[in-house]
Order: sequence, then structure tokens, then C-alpha cells
Amino acid sequence: MDIQRIRQQIIHLNKSNGVAPLPLPSPPSTFAIVAALAWTCFARCKPFAENDDVFFFFFADVRGRLNPPINRRYMGACLTGCRAKLPAHELRGEHALVAAVSALQDEVRKMKNDPMAGWDFVTSLFMVDMDRLMHVSGSSGFEAYEVADFGWGKPRRIENARMNDDGHVALMRAKSGHGVQLSVSLLLPMQMDEFKVQFLKLLQG
Repeated sequence: MDIQRIRQQIIHLNKSNGVAPLPLPSPPSTFAIVAALAWTCFARCKPFAENDDVFFFFFADVRGRLNPPINRRYMGACLTGCRAKLPAHELRGEHALVAAVSALQDEVRKMKNDPMAGWDFVTSLFMVDMDRLMHVSGSSGFEAYEVADFGWGKPRRIENARMNDDGHVALMRAKSGHGVQLSVSLLLPMQMDEFKVQFLKLLQG
């Protein structure tokens, strides 16, 4: 996946004719691009009604955003939940990637303004139809292939063994160190096939 090319494609879509659904405050990060691709394909491979809200949930590390900040050497979890939401029709439209990236960026902005706002993420998820929720574990910067070297060299392939629910996305730094590895779990083979079709279509622009 050529992240830089897709980033430029999203920026171009955002500027085209001034009709993008939501303006982008900044160029999208690698995480936002990969998450937007997965979220968009999820909405397109599922039989949601056009006005159904589709959700994307991810965690944010807030150690450095608290007051006072927590030392980076702290080994415990210090995470808050972020939940983006868009109607299915926006994730199926011409400017879907722009809308998805903008919604994700907005959640990051809210987290920066109030790092503790999403601390009770479990309660908030109880109010969401889980069939319409995609969630991500890991991050595009997580160097799994480096930390999993126990003296025999890098593993050939790393996968999340607990990907057993619908709409789960696992992210990590690619084995080469220069890309992103994305794994997706969908329970119905037909929907997985359609996800692949939509993913490749978006990659081709």
C-alpha cells in the first residue's frame, strides 16, 4: 500500500470543487489513512441502511497529555477510548475517505482537549449496536516484529491470535519497518470477499 499516494489522493478529494463533506484540519496521519480505508470498506461490505450510523473505536495513549504528565517509562496502561461515527451513506460516497479521516481527526482533537473524556469507554460501547462497530487494536507504529525477536531473528509472520469477532482490525509496523500490516476479521466469508474488493478499489483510486 502506497501511503503517501493515498494521502495525496485524500488531500486532493478534500479540495476538489469544495464539496468534501468535512474539511481536513491537517494532512492525515498514517493511522488515520489506514483506519479510514478499513472503516470505509466495512461500511460498504455490510448490509447497513443508508442512514445507519457506523462506528469506529480506537484507543489513544494519554500518558503525555495528563497534567502532570505520566513518565514515558510507566509500564501500565494509560489509555482513553475514542469513538468516531458516520452514517453509512457518507462512507459509501465519493468523498468517503475524506469524511472518515475528518471524523477520526475530530476524535483525536477531542482527546487532546480532554484526555479523560473517554476513560469510561466500556459504558459508552454498551450504547452502540456492536454489529455496526469496527474497532482497532495495536497501532501503525507498533514494532511487533522487533519485540518478537527472541534470538532467532524476526518471525516470518505475526498475527493477533484473538481476532475472533466481527469488525476487528489489528495494526502493526510492517516486517520491513517501512510500512503497515493490517489484519481484518469478518465472520461472513461473503462480506470478507466484498471487503477485499472495496479495499483494492480504494487503493487504485
